[in-house]
This record gives sequence, C-alpha cells and structure tokens, in this order.
Amino acid sequence: MKKGISAVSLLVSLSFIFLVCNDKPTEPSETITAKPVVKKTSINYDQVSFIHSFPDTASLNSISTSYTNNYTEELRCKILDYMKGEVDKLGEDVNIFDSILNITGCKQSGGYMLPTYAEKAQYENQDAWVFQVTYGLGEPNFGHFRCFVFSAASLDTLIFIQCR
Repeated sequence: MKKGISAVSLLVSLSFIFLVCNDKPTEPSETITAKPVVKKTSINYDQVSFIHSFPDTASLNSISTSYTNNYTEELRCKILDYMKGEVDKLGEDVNIFDSILNITGCKQSGGYMLPTYAEKAQYENQDAWVFQVTYGLGEPNFGHFRCFVFSAASLDTLIFIQCR
C-alpha cells in the first residue's frame, strides 16, 4: 500500500503555512488599542432620539481612556485610516467621509481631537452620517465630546450637540 498525503492533510498544511507566513495584517491593529465604532444601520433618528442616544458613552470612554496622555499625530492618522477603511468595507463613499473628517477638524494637526463613532443612518428620513469626536483642551486629556449629524447628500449639519 502506497503511503501519501491526503488532500485534507495537504489543505490543512497549506493553510497553516499561509497563516504563519502572511505577515501583512489587514488593519493597523497593533498601535490602535481602542478602535472607533464604524457602522451602518437602518435607524431613523430625530432630534429626541438623537439627543437620547448621544454621546455614545462606550466609544467615548474607550477612546478617551486609551489615548489620554498616549497620543501622537501618527496614531491619529492611523485611526483615521482605519475608519476610512471600515467605511469602504461598508460600501460607502470614502470621499464623503473624508470631507466629514475635514469639517469636524479631525484631520487638523496640532490639536487634540479623535473620532470615536461614525454611523451611516438616517435623520428625519434622509441619509445621514452620525459622527462623534472626543477632544482635549490644549492637551491630550480626552473626554470632552461633540456629536454631529451630517446630511449624506449635502454635508450640511442637521443637528449638533456638545458637552458643556
């Protein structure tokens, strides 16, 4: 009887080699210890439901705690790239999302502002992006927040709240 490698054994071996040798991660996870929320829902917010739902304290606390006194411009850029990659995976227009990052100040260097939450949803029956940031006042001590809803079509601000 001839001894040989079964097809299953060969497939398992090749899979193991691929996993071990594939040194290109799909996302920059090593330096991003806390990731912002990026999702798409069918929720149709109005003023009352938006004010009751935001800020999203889980993402706000996660990002604020992880990056207070642990912030660099390089990290900010990696977080923004991560979010744009997630928006692309959702099949949404990354250029529109990039414009939101500009409008909110997330792409400006020299400040302390990080996005914590992005949701493609609806606001009063129109396509919208719900967007939340955390910021520090002149130092990397995050915890303050701003929450926006932008029209997906015009990028007009439909509603805005912030901490007092």
